[in-house]
Amino acid sequence: MSRSERERETRNRLLATLSANKDGLTISDISRVLGLHYTTASKYLAVLEAENKLMHRDIGMAKVFKLKEVET
Repeated sequence: MSRSERERETRNRLLATLSANKDGLTISDISRVLGLHYTTASKYLAVLEAENKLMHRDIGMAKVFKLKEVET
């Protein structure tokens, strides 16, 4: 599997995980569920948020990420 295929698979798994958890997940939760290093999960989340696919809210020191709601 090429690097770009692995990255695409990771993005899809991350989006599916957040889709299944409507209340959102922290970076630690996501890294644990997907078996990713915290820094790797954080990088993917930052990219997806920059692409306007995710949003986050700060709860204390944690960031809780969830899928951005589609406006109709």
